[in-house]
Amino acid sequence: MKPITRNLGWKLASLGAAFVIWLVVTGARELTTSITVPVQYRNIPKNLEISSDIMEQVHLVLRGPSPLLSRLSPSAMPLIVDLSEVRTPGQRTFTLDRRNVNLPAGVTLERAVPAQLQIRMETRSSRDVPVKPQFENIPEGMQVKSAEVSPAKLTVIGPQSRVRHIQEVLTDAVDLRMLDAKGNAASTAYSGDAQVNFTTSPAVTIHVTLAPK
Repeated sequence: MKPITRNLGWKLASLGAAFVIWLVVTGARELTTSITVPVQYRNIPKNLEISSDIMEQVHLVLRGPSPLLSRLSPSAMPLIVDLSEVRTPGQRTFTLDRRNVNLPAGVTLERAVPAQLQIRMETRSSRDVPVKPQFENIPEGMQVKSAEVSPAKLTVIGPQSRVRHIQEVLTDAVDLRMLDAKGNAASTAYSGDAQVNFTTSPAVTIHVTLAPK
């Protein structure tokens, strides 16, 4: 058994330092502050999608000792919305409280702004839609005779009502002055809806044939 007096000086110094820190924290004047933190949506059911506008940030009004509040990192303490209990499409309201955010000991949540999040869930849906190329800087006296897109269709996926409204997807405008020797150009398709994604890469190749007007 090691004698308790071994390294006694270091032990006393460590104990003293811990005591000083405790005094600073407990004796510090409590303050109230507001910070903005990101929102994370977790455990989204595989057959459902969030169709309402997604809240990406919330404001938290916090109270605690000044030394603790000054060391808070918003990116390290996201507000968590757990969707594991959602089973069917429809509207759900989540009340935001202390259980949604991991705060250090000594810091309390006074309130969240907004205090509630209302989310609409829809069935996940997908469909194939044609890709429509867009052009710019058509050479003077020329016109686009034909344009072949590869792949000609892309699969989009997202909330059912939003996917239903997408009849086609557009490409970024292709500068016709920049076609290669074979008349090809690379571009990217855009769904036009932030909540509708592509199941594969949206990169496409467009073969353009120009002809005199």
